[in-house]
Amino acid sequence: MVALALASVAHAGVISIFNTGVDGSGTPLADGTIGDPHYVLVSVPGGTTNIRVRTSVGGYPVGPWIGDDAISAWIGPNSDITVDGPVGHYDYRTTFDLTGLVPVNTSLTGQWSTDNEGIDILINGVSTGNTASGFTTWSPFVINSGFINGVNTLDFIVNNDGGPTGLRVELSGTSSVAPEPTSLLLIGAGFVCLGLLRRKSPKFSER
Repeated sequence: MVALALASVAHAGVISIFNTGVDGSGTPLADGTIGDPHYVLVSVPGGTTNIRVRTSVGGYPVGPWIGDDAISAWIGPNSDITVDGPVGHYDYRTTFDLTGLVPVNTSLTGQWSTDNEGIDILINGVSTGNTASGFTTWSPFVINSGFINGVNTLDFIVNNDGGPTGLRVELSGTSSVAPEPTSLLLIGAGFVCLGLLRRKSPKFSER
């Protein structure tokens, strides 16, 4: 009984989390789309906090920025068509929900590219120490700690040295499904039964 109960709860859960510049099905949005349904600019050194999606269809700065693929697009401040922005730090935030999952068994894996430098990735406001080297290459990252129950925040901090500025992220996450109350009851009942069986011993009558 115990083995069966444990087996019923030991399975993986997929985290619903999105790349930059995509719709709800994960398809890249059209060049020039205003707003990203999954990312917001929560802090800028000046100017707009609205987001503009950029692809190679619109030309510069995509090329020299890393070119298009089928699973993500660049995002930047909606200041103009080249996503220029003031010098300083930009904080792009996305959220994901771990309700029903186990935070300590959660992991995020991905890669990011930035204009200019990727300063840090924060999980629930705490630094992970991940950096990105710029817009001509991908920088990989793995996050294995810092998760909490319920809604989590993931912030990508980008520094702009002047001119166009943007962020590109591709990531995925896994976790394990939290055991349901009925499963926990089965496990507990199983251990109780085992304890009773071990305590019980045969009795012999004397003649």
